Amino acid sequence: MPKHSGLRVYVLGAGCSYDEQHGYPLAKGFLSELEIYATKIHGRKDCQRIEKSVQQTVELLKHYQSGQHQASTIDQLINLILTHQCDDYLCSTDPRASERNAGMRFDAVRNAKISTSACFLEKEGQVMERLLPKYQAFIRNIFNDGRASALCSTRLQESNARVFSFNYDRLFELAFFGAGIVDHDSRNSEPYKLLNSGLDVHDTKDLQIVKNRFCFVKMHGSIGIRCKEELGYGQNIYRDSGIANWKQPKVTDEMFFSCVPGQLRDSPLIVFPYDKAFILDGKPNNITAREYISKIWGHAGNVFKDATEIFIIGYSFSDVDSKYLVDLMRGATNCRQIEIQNVPDECARISNWLKDEHGFKVPIKMNPVKF
Repeated sequence: MPKHSGLRVYVLGAGCSYDEQHGYPLAKGFLSELEIYATKIHGRKDCQRIEKSVQQTVELLKHYQSGQHQASTIDQLINLILTHQCDDYLCSTDPRASERNAGMRFDAVRNAKISTSACFLEKEGQVMERLLPKYQAFIRNIFNDGRASALCSTRLQESNARVFSFNYDRLFELAFFGAGIVDHDSRNSEPYKLLNSGLDVHDTKDLQIVKNRFCFVKMHGSIGIRCKEELGYGQNIYRDSGIANWKQPKVTDEMFFSCVPGQLRDSPLIVFPYDKAFILDGKPNNITAREYISKIWGHAGNVFKDATEIFIIGYSFSDVDSKYLVDLMRGATNCRQIEIQNVPDECARISNWLKDEHGFKVPIKMNPVKF
């Protein structure tokens, strides 16, 4: 598709990677998934610290299923932690926490990130077998430009597709390298540089996403990647395993606990929605991914301004996140159409919500099918 037709912006939500039997869980089903994972790794000497993180996260989430401050999902739990509403409980469960402090909250959030990342990585092979074909079909569709014989680098450079994922999983990028898009010459490139994701750098100060070519950007970070605050040197990114030549990751304590203890520990590059809110709203925070989030959301704002078509796929506009995506969509003043792809009831709800609650006048097309 030629550039003059404008940018096609694709937004991928959790529904793209969900499958009741073989996929990743949705937010409300994640507690039971964590309990299953904790049982699976129980007794493994190489997962003792992961198991402890999972158990502490599960106990905290269960505690706040009821009461004055409630959280039915990890996203909501992170909000309670960051707004100090879990302080009393955290102090009561840790005899060392003699006072409420940022380190105590940091540890609780980090435990939740380790639990999420470890659980997702453990399931990766199983999920790939079921869902990779769907992602590969999607990738072939967005590159259906009639130029299959052209060099991969040329197709990426001239593509008017831009993909923004709100998912932590790596299904898109893993599918990309098996979708018939990548040729021999490009296969030797750094994968995240080829995808124009900004994740190919070490120091986040150097993070940049080229504007006038295809990009695949992870709005909430990714499993398989860690971020560490380096005293005096900013925030650095570490990639745990390859995506171009995938092998099932060995998920052990060494993946998450190999660094020196203390405030400068690394953390999975998973950015929960309330993490992101603290960053984008300019609230004081010590989130290790703050520079990453600021840069990629800035890039997203620039891309949406040039969008003529927006495709929202498997994304349900939860209360936690909706404000930020709606703001991006409002900036798309040249947009000719928004397409919502989701299950039928969600399609209708989202379409009406965008029109009635947010006053969108641009035509909204409903595509009531699963990803």
